[in-house]
Amino acid sequence: MTTPRIVPRTIVAFTRDQANEHVAWLDCGHRRHIRHRPPLSSYPWIDDEHERTAHLGASIECGRCLDRTWPESVEPYRSTEIFDEHSVPKGLLAEHRTRKGVWGRLEVTEGSLVLSFAAPLDERVEVSAGDWAAIPPELTHHVELGQAAKFRVVFCRNP
Repeated sequence: MTTPRIVPRTIVAFTRDQANEHVAWLDCGHRRHIRHRPPLSSYPWIDDEHERTAHLGASIECGRCLDRTWPESVEPYRSTEIFDEHSVPKGLLAEHRTRKGVWGRLEVTEGSLVLSFAAPLDERVEVSAGDWAAIPPELTHHVELGQAAKFRVVFCRNP
């Protein structure tokens, strides 16, 4: 039996969409519809205003973070210099993570590298010159440099 892959996030607000359905805003910048439709989904609290308010700050899974989908709402606030095999900080080659709510946009300018994620993602992403890869908040990862790799990381968050 395999362990389910789940990326927990915090509910920071609720809104309604054009169809008047409840949408949770998550601390990662994604939005998620919350529907009580047993047996597929069981959220009996969603239609009660007091219960809904009580769930602010609660944890819920984010499938878009699991898929490394870039949120539309994040904006850059800082960038590293361009690193190569001589200047890359050793910390980037070891397992590390971004802070809560902070996305990384790993941009490769020359060569290629592998962005390796630990559980729950458990995946390796090859990134070549001219491409970029999303690093969701708080997910453990490290970089494996390819030959002649040059890259930088742009840090983004919700405004």
